[in-house]
Amino acid sequence: MFTPAPLVSFRSLAGAALVLGLGAATCQAADTVKYTTKFGSKVGITGTSTIHEWAMDGQIIQGFLEIPAGVILDPAQAGLAGAADGKVAAKVETMIPVRSLKSTHTGMDDVMQQAMNAENFPKIQFFLSEMTLHGTHAAGKPIEFDTKGELVVNGTTNKIAMPVSIEAADKGKLKVIGKTTVKMTDYKVKPPAPKIGLGFVTTGDEVKVSFEWLIAPPAAAK
Repeated sequence: MFTPAPLVSFRSLAGAALVLGLGAATCQAADTVKYTTKFGSKVGITGTSTIHEWAMDGQIIQGFLEIPAGVILDPAQAGLAGAADGKVAAKVETMIPVRSLKSTHTGMDDVMQQAMNAENFPKIQFFLSEMTLHGTHAAGKPIEFDTKGELVVNGTTNKIAMPVSIEAADKGKLKVIGKTTVKMTDYKVKPPAPKIGLGFVTTGDEVKVSFEWLIAPPAAAK
């Protein structure tokens, strides 16, 4: 005698799918650790002109660093646990508001913001593409990396290479330190030449960018 199979309700199927989906999402989330921005970051831009050197500073670096859960960013340990070949499959996205960069002269701030077209492109952005341990890491020293990525300024994107170090900060945080040199014209920024008195001040094309980015994993953020 044929016995029909019991009917499975749509609600049961939906519930099972939800449980499986949540389980997959949990596993996926556990595969990575996301470090997010904390208070205390610093960024600086310095350059030259025909009359003096100039500098602009800011305290806002937004974004995150995401790494595989097996990679341990602990400067106190020798080597880099979880990255036997020194390569880290990291994801970094950062953003600096152009208007957050200030000098000691309001007039200079206005000139630089106009040159960088802050009204149409209010953000400086960086997207990481490669992160590799530089040499051998000794316990108690900053972890040094060679990085590559894309820097976006004035709506223009260029690939850059930049040395970066990571050191321990207070309360479980990490400090990411880096610096690089770029040319304004590479990002379609015309070096400012404001008129002062009876003449013009010419700004050098090359500028130095440095930063100290404070980040922490979720556990340290509580």
